[in-house]
Amino acid sequence: YTAAELGYFRGIGGNAVVDASPIGLRGDVAVLREASERADVHVITATGLYTAAARPAAYDGWTEQQQVELFTRELTDGIDGTDVRAGILKCALSVSTPDAPLPDVELTTLRACAKGSDKIHVDDNGQAIAAETGVSVHLHTAFPMTGEHIDQGLALFLDEVGLPADRIVMMHMDSHLRSWDSRAAYLGSIDTVKSIDTSAIERVLDRGVTIGFDCWGTEVDLLPQDDDRLKGLIHLIRTGYDGQIVLGHDVTQKAQGVSYGGTGFTWFHQLITRAFAQLGISDESYRRMTVDNPARVLAH
Repeated sequence: YTAAELGYFRGIGGNAVVDASPIGLRGDVAVLREASERADVHVITATGLYTAAARPAAYDGWTEQQQVELFTRELTDGIDGTDVRAGILKCALSVSTPDAPLPDVELTTLRACAKGSDKIHVDDNGQAIAAETGVSVHLHTAFPMTGEHIDQGLALFLDEVGLPADRIVMMHMDSHLRSWDSRAAYLGSIDTVKSIDTSAIERVLDRGVTIGFDCWGTEVDLLPQDDDRLKGLIHLIRTGYDGQIVLGHDVTQKAQGVSYGGTGFTWFHQLITRAFAQLGISDESYRRMTVDNPARVLAH
């Protein structure tokens, strides 16, 4: 199945896929390598830990240093006894309600990823004193997080630890084009107009990091729809941010694959290139977001 889905991506010109599934969500990396070789598509796999509610119990109570050591082993030596090495670090922030604080356990993992990513040497007070270029850190964000939650995560990376901005990818930022409760408000009154707001996203971009517009084709009701994503993406391109955006899919289930009647890894290419052609947006912008920016982010 995985080889077939990668093959469909290969068929539209795709050469590499980032599997951002960290420890606990990640599949068998030996099987993933076999699928990659069969489809002739590079696959970049991840190390790291996910949200507090979705990580294996075996990692409960792990310190920042324990996590740094684990992630470093998977980056340099290999994963689960194989010689397959991770190519990115993945961590996550989550809240149950918009006014809930970010979980301390997730903030600990953010610090571990930041320090493991750039091989940052720290002094006795935990402050970064030097850094060498390392792998990028990809941070999951999701409803019902607010802009303040996102800003807090970014401040930890950039201000507290000193991770360079070009090593950070804020994932799923297209999820924040509308507030999490906007659908109910829109359906509740004929007079309510549905629109989007890119101000929180632009605040993130203005800190120099890369963002993911990577939920194309999602069927989650609370999330913006593809036209919302297109509208936001086009505005950001016209504003000059296409050098800081990467595109992708949040494919997590077999039913989403082409093999089972879905669109797999092929949908954003079909959707976006048609829209760009209609609106006169250059091929260079599309290449920047699908080739140049990912190559920059993934280099280490």
